[in-house]
Order: sequence, then C-alpha cells, then structure tokens
Amino acid sequence: MTDIQKAIQAMISSFKVTGGDPRVASGRPVVCISRDYGTGGDEVAKALATRLGVEVFDRVIVDRISQRLDAEPETMRALDVGAGKLRDLWLYSLVTGQNLSADHYKRHLINVIVSIGRSGGVIIGRGSHLILARSGALRVRITGSTDICAKRVSDAEGVDLETARKRVEEMNHNRAKFIWDHFQERSNDPRTFDLIINTDHITDYQKVVDMLVGAVDMVRPTALLPA
Repeated sequence: MTDIQKAIQAMISSFKVTGGDPRVASGRPVVCISRDYGTGGDEVAKALATRLGVEVFDRVIVDRISQRLDAEPETMRALDVGAGKLRDLWLYSLVTGQNLSADHYKRHLINVIVSIGRSGGVIIGRGSHLILARSGALRVRITGSTDICAKRVSDAEGVDLETARKRVEEMNHNRAKFIWDHFQERSNDPRTFDLIINTDHITDYQKVVDMLVGAVDMVRPTALLPA
C-alpha cells in the first residue's frame, strides 16, 4: 500500500465515514474519471454512465458537501471551481462562523465519495481515484496535449486559440492544485490509475467508452488485503 493510500485509509477510519468500509458493495460498477480540460473526459463520463446504467457524479458532489456543511451551495461551487483553495475555506469560516477547515472539508469529501462508491456511478474528479483506490472502482485518467485540447475548447466555446490555451492551462493547474492541496499527490501520477487514455490519438469517444466498459469487470477490491 502506498503512503497516500495509507493516509486515506487512516482518514476514513478516524473520520468514521458514513456507510463504513469503502469497498464497492452494491454490485453496480464504479468508475473514477480524472481528466484534463478539453480531452472529452466529461463526454466520455456521461456516455459511459449511460452504457453502464448508472449516474454521473460531478457538481452534485459539491452540493452534497454543502448540505453536510450547511454552507451556501453557490459559495461551495465557487471554491470548487477555484480548486478548493484552503485559504478561501479559512476566510469563509472566519466570516460565517462555520467550521470549514481543510480537514473538515476533506472529511465530508471522503464521506460523499465513499457513499457514492458503495452505490455505484461514474465519479468525475475530486480525488475519487485516490479515495477509492482499493475499493474495486476502475480508476481512469484521460489526458491530451495542450495544443489539441485548446483546439477542442476553441471550437466548442467559440473563443480564439490563445484564450482556449489559457483556459486549458488554468483549469489543469486548478485541478492539479486541488489534488495536491488535499491529498499531497500529483494528479497525473500513473501509479494511481488503472488506465490512462490519450485522446490525442484515440479520438472516437465511443471507442473509449467501449474500452472502459470492457475494463470495469477486470478490477477487484483490495481494501482488505494486507499492506
């Protein structure tokens, strides 16, 4: 077991995660998708969920955390878009008097992800591939070059290439910072994924979905195996 997996298992135990053991228990598939901006990761996630007959969990994760924290959903979404900046959590706590420390936020993040992992679904980002590393979930990284991702964003959002490139770089930076701030892990570390797919070369998203559907049943939980 890696250091980050040990740390997360320790957090799961110390925080008394609702629902207990983080292993997949429902028999329904669980896929964690980490993606670079402009790689088509969101489209793949939605198509995969449809094929598997499960829900996609993205912004709903933030909404569930805000409910648990009794915090304003719009504020939590703003923090989420800004990579969940730890300083912003502290400032929000200072102004509102609510406990939004990094550890408190992380506890609820883990609770929400583990709960989803026990019921099945396609989970987008937010460290789910680390939280459910030993659960039996399929952990997927979808990546691509900045140039090709920027071209996709330019076409989809109707902006020039330079603007699109800046958006890609900013979003990828924020997502990487979120993972580092909360888990002290690199977002693109290949050791934390079961599959890494480069959509520069595999451009047909339906074929990516076909690949992932075939891979889901190959993963087995290791949560109870000795370290």
